[in-house]
Amino acid sequence: MTARRKKPADYPIGYGKPPAETRFRKGMSGNPKGRPKGKKNMNTIIRDTLFGPIQIQQHGKTTTVTAFEAILLKMRNNALSGDFRSAVQALQLASRSIDLDEANQADKEVNPLDQQTMIEMMRDYLDHKMPPSDESEDGAHSALRSSGEQREDLE
Repeated sequence: MTARRKKPADYPIGYGKPPAETRFRKGMSGNPKGRPKGKKNMNTIIRDTLFGPIQIQQHGKTTTVTAFEAILLKMRNNALSGDFRSAVQALQLASRSIDLDEANQADKEVNPLDQQTMIEMMRDYLDHKMPPSDESEDGAHSALRSSGEQREDLE
């Protein structure tokens, strides 16, 4: 004859209430292996490969650089040793890099004429959106006004 387990009388078993002996034990995970890792996409693989650290010999010393830096150093050395193709590629990369730097610098600088136009547009916007009152004159409204420009109605 099979031995039967005794059920505790004070514990109802049902939906969301499993038997006490089949519940997860304290400190034990229900998913011990965890979620499986996903596959890397091509951009991640390229980024990891090109910007991962590698060791190279430079001037008799071992130096750690990114793979991308090592490629550029090799291209530079080949170009200096007379490899025309490497020289052309290095110059093209340098030209693109300089163009991007100049474009980024140009984006950061604001033309004074453009700045004046933006200030005038903000003034017009504030004049239409904010009713003239004592509070608005002390706040953002007056901050946009240039130091030499004053309104006649404030006197």
